[in-house]
This record gives sequence, C-alpha cells and structure tokens, in this order.
Amino acid sequence: MEKAKITQRNLKIFGLIWSAIFAFLFYKQTWFPTIFLILSIGFLSVSILRPELFTQIKIYQNWVKFGNFLGKINGFLISFILFYGIFTPTAFILRLLKKDLLNKKLNPSAASYFIDRKSQPGDMKNQF
Repeated sequence: MEKAKITQRNLKIFGLIWSAIFAFLFYKQTWFPTIFLILSIGFLSVSILRPELFTQIKIYQNWVKFGNFLGKINGFLISFILFYGIFTPTAFILRLLKKDLLNKKLNPSAASYFIDRKSQPGDMKNQF
C-alpha cells in the first residue's frame, strides 16, 4: 500500500489538535496543571512556526503507526463480535427452525428455478 504524503497542513492540524487536548487537560486537571499548559503552548507554537519538527522527531509518524495498530485491533474485534455474536447464532437458529431464506434448497421435481416478476422494471433513464 502506498504511504500517504505528509503535508504541512496535516502537521499543523496534528499540532493544533494536541494543543487543544493539552489546553483542555490544563483546564480540567488539578494535579500538576502547569505541565499541560507548557505542552499546550509548545504544541501550538511548533504547529504554527515549524510544523516540520513533528516529522523530524517522529512524533507524527509514531502517532500514525499507533493509530493504524489500533485500527487493526478495532477492525478485528468488530468483525469477531459481528460474526460470532450475531451471524453465527442467527444461522444456528434458522437451521433449528429449518428456514431457507434464500431458497437454496434443491427441488428435483421442479422444471425450472426461474421466478417470474410481478412487476417489470421501470425506465433506466435518469435512474439516480
């Protein structure tokens, strides 16, 4: 997969977001709030003056790697929960009730499996 190009705009947005997060923590924190004030001012000044520093000290790249890692875990967990929590139990219940929602059972006495339409499709012009 091709790597996304790191632009000055992305770096500025990254710095401004973290500056806002640290400013919020400064506002809400009662234990060592000056640390968050220093971090907020630092991220704000770097994102305005020299955003390329985020790439030189690899903060941005490591944050993107961490985000990709969390995305893989999140995707796996959501897929696992959907498959084994919803689809599998639904399939077992449908099999117990002997339901065939897709009409996949073969009927040897059937001449054809073609289903006639009750209504014809409309005009395909301007379909969207």
